[in-house]
Amino acid sequence: MSESMNVQPFQVLFDWILKEFEENQSIFGIHRSLFYTPRVDSPYSSTIFGQRLATPIGPAAGPHTQLTQNIIAAWLSGARFIELKTVQIMDELEIPRPCIDMEDEGYNVEWSQELKLAQSTAEYVKAWALIHVLRRLLGFEESAPFGTVFNMSVGYDLAGVQSAPMTRFMDTLADASAEIAEIRATLQERFPQFADIEIP
Repeated sequence: MSESMNVQPFQVLFDWILKEFEENQSIFGIHRSLFYTPRVDSPYSSTIFGQRLATPIGPAAGPHTQLTQNIIAAWLSGARFIELKTVQIMDELEIPRPCIDMEDEGYNVEWSQELKLAQSTAEYVKAWALIHVLRRLLGFEESAPFGTVFNMSVGYDLAGVQSAPMTRFMDTLADASAEIAEIRATLQERFPQFADIEIP
């Protein structure tokens, strides 16, 4: 896996989605025939943290749950419990790769994340907003309730979790209204057919 992750603005990602879907009936390389189709009467639905959960599956926190497009790919494939990559205060560590030794026993020496806290925040908010927009694009808006939960993961010690940057990260994920307002402005300007979608 590459150590470098390149984040993309919301409008670039949504342009990419719309173009690929129109031309190939796929999104991020996943064909529409493989998309999970939500159902009101899903036998797998449950409730967690007071929220409806359409399916009890999803990716575990890791490098693959940092970028918006990876979160979207998981969601398209049926993941509805999205465990976001663990973030921490020390977001500039240089960790030699590979950072997991599996010769006899498994040892993970990683105390890192590939993105800065602000980038992680933006990626998670973009993914949250895009999932709401995709429900309309794919015709799922009326077929079943939202049913998706993002599970925040923070580490790695109490002092770090209580630090100002980490508190800002957690507060923003709890209430991303300012960031969502920017996304709404982009939708209004570039994609007006989606501008009225409610993104809580």
